[in-house]
Amino acid sequence: MKQFLLIISLLILFSGCVSAPVKDKELHNLVSLLIGDFTNKEQAENDPSFSQLSLINIRIWKNKSGYWVYSQLFDAKKENIIYSQRVLFYERVDSITFASKSYTINNAKEYKEAWKNPKILKSLKPEDLEIRNGCDVYFKKKTSTIYSGKTNKGSCSSSINFVDHISSNFVISKNKLSVWNRGYDEKGKQVWGKIKGPYKFRKNID
Repeated sequence: MKQFLLIISLLILFSGCVSAPVKDKELHNLVSLLIGDFTNKEQAENDPSFSQLSLINIRIWKNKSGYWVYSQLFDAKKENIIYSQRVLFYERVDSITFASKSYTINNAKEYKEAWKNPKILKSLKPEDLEIRNGCDVYFKKKTSTIYSGKTNKGSCSSSINFVDHISSNFVISKNKLSVWNRGYDEKGKQVWGKIKGPYKFRKNID
C-alpha cells in the first residue's frame, strides 16, 4: 500500500512537468539510485538490534538548477515516529567528486506526510530551509554502479546534547543503500549510533 501511495504521489507531483535535458549523466545516475522507497526490513529481521526503518527520497524542484531531494526517515511500523526530515542538494564538485548539502526544514511537522501527499511538497520553499553547515557528504564513484560518500572528519556539529559531532558514511548501488551515522564526543569517543555497522536498506521495487 505504501509503495502504491508513493507511486501515485510521484505521478501527480510531476505530471505535466518537462524535465530539463540531462547535462551531467554521472550526477544524474547518482541521484537516480537514491530516489525511491527503501527499507531495512531484511536486516532488522536477521538482527533485532537494528530497528526496522523506512527511508523515502523524492526529487523536488525539477525546475530549479541542480538536484534537490526531499528525504524522510521514519519507523516502518509506526509511521508517526519520524527520525529525520531533510532536503538535500546534489552537485558536482570536480571531475571525480560529487557532494550533497543537507538542509533542515524550519516547519518540518507540516511535511511529515509529504511522501503521501504531493500537495504538501508543492508548498515547500527554499526559504523554509536552514543549511547544516559542515555536514556536506562527498561522494566518489567506485564502479559503474557503486558510489561511496562521507562527511569530512569532525566538521558536522550535532544538536544532540552529549554529541559534539556526527560522521556519516554511505555506500550506494543499484537498489541498495547503506547508511552509517555515528556521533562522537569532544575526545573523539563514539557515544551515539551503531557500533557494529551501517543500516542496510533495499529499494522497494514491487
